[in-house]
Amino acid sequence: MMNKARFKPLISLLLIFIAAPLLSALLTPWIYQAIQSQSPQVMEWVHTCEEAGTHTFWADIADSVFTSPFRRVNDRVVLVLILLFLPISYRLSGLRSLDSLGWPRRPDRLKLFAGALGVAMASMLAVYLLGVALGVYAWDGGSLSGAQMMAGILKILLGGLLIGVLEETLFRGVVLNALSTGLGRVAGILITSILFAIIHFIKPAEPEVLNQWYSGFLLYQQPFSGASGTVGIEMSTLLCMGLVLGSLTSWTKSVYVAIGLHTGWVWIMMLFRQLTENQQTMVWLYGTSEWISTGWVGPIMALIILAVAFATRKKWIALGEQG
Repeated sequence: MMNKARFKPLISLLLIFIAAPLLSALLTPWIYQAIQSQSPQVMEWVHTCEEAGTHTFWADIADSVFTSPFRRVNDRVVLVLILLFLPISYRLSGLRSLDSLGWPRRPDRLKLFAGALGVAMASMLAVYLLGVALGVYAWDGGSLSGAQMMAGILKILLGGLLIGVLEETLFRGVVLNALSTGLGRVAGILITSILFAIIHFIKPAEPEVLNQWYSGFLLYQQPFSGASGTVGIEMSTLLCMGLVLGSLTSWTKSVYVAIGLHTGWVWIMMLFRQLTENQQTMVWLYGTSEWISTGWVGPIMALIILAVAFATRKKWIALGEQG
């Protein structure tokens, strides 16, 4: 009985990592065709809004949805299904409290989130501003109107927060807890970090056939075909960041710090992606895009943060005991 209880959380993960992608493969062709049928009318409204400078936020969202390729539609369907399956997976796991999801009701939860958010933004901002000083990035936001700028910033704020909450609840809440229960804390943190890194590189090529019931399954023929040549560097960055987030979650017994760090990093990266352009200098250090993870500065920064986290682990463990 004890062994069954121990491995029930692991079995429940199959619903998220197998059932959700398979069901998405069946649903995506139908959803994609429905979107395509409405795309001309919606895009006409989008162009009208862009010319008039009105409803820019919603027009931007509509543009993103109704011009999405098949693969992007599948990604979003998978995400929605994971969110729908999470409560079911949670019940099947045998876990019954918010604590087991990394959401304990501790009075300092907002303080933990805000502090981590500030640290993440400051650390990432320092890396990007250094890039600006070195001539790696040039400011490139002059072509945007005030309304477009505000809509873009609002999208970044909402999107970054959503990414932080959803990914940390899934990986450092559900997955880490399930793996730690079944395999132990160290193995749980390591495997969760590896999964976290690998999933970010699932970028399949567009299938040649888009209107058949099996079109979604064609995405799994070459799941990593869209990965860039810097996959090793990017994998190192994500793996180290995953180890930081997993360790802090384990030490503090909550995901509040992880959500703050993740959100802050995403906010700054998305902001500089919108406002700057890579000048293709110091490529070995900063890469060729506005994402710092494509150059060696990504793993270097991640390793520094990982070292600092472990050097201060006693304080984090104490915070976890206080909660």
